[in-house]
Amino acid sequence: MTAGVFPSSGRIGLALSGGGIRAAVFHLGVLKHLAEQGLLERVTQVSTVSGGSLMVGAVFSSTGGRWPASAEFLKSVYPSVRETLVSGDLFSFRALGVGGLLRENVGVLFRRANILARLLRARWGIRLKLSDLPEKPVWHINTTCLETGKNWRFARAAMGDWQFGRHYSPDVGVAEAIAASAAVPYVIGALKLPLPEHGWWQTNPATKDPIRQITPPQRSVRLWDGGAYENMALEPLYKPTDGLQDCEVLICSDASAPLGGPSSILSSLLSGRLASPRLFDIAADQIRSLRSRMLVKSIKQGEVHGFLFRIGAPARSLDREAAASGEFLSDQESGACLSYPTNLTKISSSNFDLIARHGHEVARLTIAAFGERHPHPA
Repeated sequence: MTAGVFPSSGRIGLALSGGGIRAAVFHLGVLKHLAEQGLLERVTQVSTVSGGSLMVGAVFSSTGGRWPASAEFLKSVYPSVRETLVSGDLFSFRALGVGGLLRENVGVLFRRANILARLLRARWGIRLKLSDLPEKPVWHINTTCLETGKNWRFARAAMGDWQFGRHYSPDVGVAEAIAASAAVPYVIGALKLPLPEHGWWQTNPATKDPIRQITPPQRSVRLWDGGAYENMALEPLYKPTDGLQDCEVLICSDASAPLGGPSSILSSLLSGRLASPRLFDIAADQIRSLRSRMLVKSIKQGEVHGFLFRIGAPARSLDREAAASGEFLSDQESGACLSYPTNLTKISSSNFDLIARHGHEVARLTIAAFGERHPHPA
């Protein structure tokens, strides 16, 4: 179904949204379809937020720090990550238990993001450092810096944001970067990251090139969920005024949840759901809507060669004939995937298979529908 849709040697950029375990599973289904088409080898940029960061971290952990080839992903990586996600909670009061709560004591109240980083190492085996990641694809782990209000990114080669400055040899664990990326405001809370004293550079906001060495204004920063800045992880790969960045084809997988009802912080912690304060949810929903509309407009006008995969999209909205065949999930089943809660608790095997299948089907049908309307020359 990808014949004539992808340029024969185009570099692919993946933008994988936040959304907790729901998003991680949906993105896995998307990657499964790409792997079946032999496209993982052409991925040169990966940008992630929250659930997307969790998924990619689990992938790299299962391969010892390598980006998998398509065949390897299908044979061993996908089953391995599935087993991780269905085996136990990643972060919840239930998962910590009484003994864990006593060990962590005040940390549960004030340093939950740091606890999440430790759990990622202990339960998911994510013990890599940023320096252990491969040069290709470049993985951008997106967070939000409380001090600057900017998109603080972690990558193998650098960390920081354009206002604070950038450090070009970050000695940071991947687990810490992922925990910061998933640190939902107030429910998990900010990750406090100690910073090295030397090695910081002021950079050009447009080109990101280093301009001059600087002394950081402080010795630590507090990092929140990347979704507080932008939940679709588009920022490093796509700019409305400049188009795509370092890739020819953009694939954005959006597993964000719809705007839900208000929820208290305490009830969120007790239930394991990652529910932000209402004002944050409203702002995030509006930002995502605006980014989505700009991207879709650029794709339709031919300014960007790309795809937007949305969780909850029924097969009927992408291909009526395919939906009528009975081969794909029903409208109700697609809706159930969208309404799955945003959390970091284990997912049942049946829900995993449902949401992953949905991601796979949305990717397959969206690419096929786009190819019929916009065939790309080989």
